[in-house]
Amino acid sequence: MKVVICGAGEVGRFIAKYLSEEDHEVVLIDDESDALSDLDSRLDIQTLEGSALNPDVLKAAGTSDADMFISVTNHDEVNMLACLEAYSLFNVPLRMGRIRSGFFLDADKKKLQNELHMDVIISPEHEIAKSILSKLKITSALELIPLTNHKVCFLGLKCLEGAPFANIKLSEIAYVAPNLNLFIARIFRDGKSLTLSDDLRILPEDEVYFLIDYKQQRNVLELFGHEKDKAQKIVILGGGRVGYTLASMLEDNSLSKNIVLLEKNEQRAMEIAKTLSSTLVIKGDGLDEDILDEVDISTADVAMALSNEDEENILFSLLAKKKGAKKTFALINKAIYNQMISQLGIDVIVDPNAITISTILQHTQKGLVKVVYSLKTEIGELMEIEALETSKVIGTPCADIKVPKGVQICGFFRADTFYAPTSKEPIQAGDTVYVLTERKLTKEVEKLFSAGLFFF
Repeated sequence: MKVVICGAGEVGRFIAKYLSEEDHEVVLIDDESDALSDLDSRLDIQTLEGSALNPDVLKAAGTSDADMFISVTNHDEVNMLACLEAYSLFNVPLRMGRIRSGFFLDADKKKLQNELHMDVIISPEHEIAKSILSKLKITSALELIPLTNHKVCFLGLKCLEGAPFANIKLSEIAYVAPNLNLFIARIFRDGKSLTLSDDLRILPEDEVYFLIDYKQQRNVLELFGHEKDKAQKIVILGGGRVGYTLASMLEDNSLSKNIVLLEKNEQRAMEIAKTLSSTLVIKGDGLDEDILDEVDISTADVAMALSNEDEENILFSLLAKKKGAKKTFALINKAIYNQMISQLGIDVIVDPNAITISTILQHTQKGLVKVVYSLKTEIGELMEIEALETSKVIGTPCADIKVPKGVQICGFFRADTFYAPTSKEPIQAGDTVYVLTERKLTKEVEKLFSAGLFFF
């Protein structure tokens, strides 16, 4: 697939890197040479200096041959018009554009998309807030992804001391919780992924990621030692687009009646205070201990660091945890921090790049691959795949399917039932199969589920 990307900012570069590693042909356009410096030598992509709105530049990029066009410059108007040009002048089949301004997003979004011929509007800040909101529905969750129209759930929880699942072997789960329909896919201990076996014990502080019947997600909490109560008090650091959008969503969904937002810029604090109805907006520095004492951070069920600075988010989270906040979230852009973050005691890392890529992938899948979710690097990618009648896996139980190293079949869904890989039930045509895989092996997974050898 050929992809033309306009805008070599942080999002554009990340998308280009990701898609090139998936063996797609990528052309990255930006009007500043500094933004493109060394990219074509470091990544397997082509770069082109010029305006995203210049038809000659788009022509030189080979846009007429592109399968997908993505415009993520820093200007909403440029992204919208670039998508329109990609449609009207070059007839690109799939067009995506980033829109960050609330002015455009609050308008008639569907009409805007239709008039500008944008198949997908990318709003990273909105998607990040949505992702955080879903995690807050179970405040103990390290990760929470609804699958197959909320029939199955990919959930991550930390096992606490004294929990029913603490210190038991994986083979003993069926005896401790015989009615629980789940499959453990990953266990992390001290930041390292463990090799799973029947004799492996779940220890306190282990981070466990699993698939479970959606109706049972709350039942599993007490087995890992967590309470079922939702967050009563939420403190948010940062009144930027992400923090403000999340506060608005929290108000709309009534997930918490006690929301506090800290913003150190006085003008910005005044602006958002006028538009938020029930959120308490305080002008102050989240790294000032007096401010944290003023908001009584020790009583916070969740403290969220959503500023534009990774370092500030990390320090705020650590300080909030030290002062007694039950759970901390930190928005982290730099991958280098993700590798050490769990050892620092921060509970949930919000990765904006992974969320943006997941948004894009959900609109680019065709055929047997229904959806792909990009998780943190150590976990991989979670794929929802439709088992076609001609697929090689039809008639075979999950445990008997031979997969490459780095690929894990995590069960399947059929007729309102989730079947774990331990089930002897064979896969049938129309089943939704869940596969966890390293990013570089997604093509191998597609081949595994493609038409059988003798279909033609």
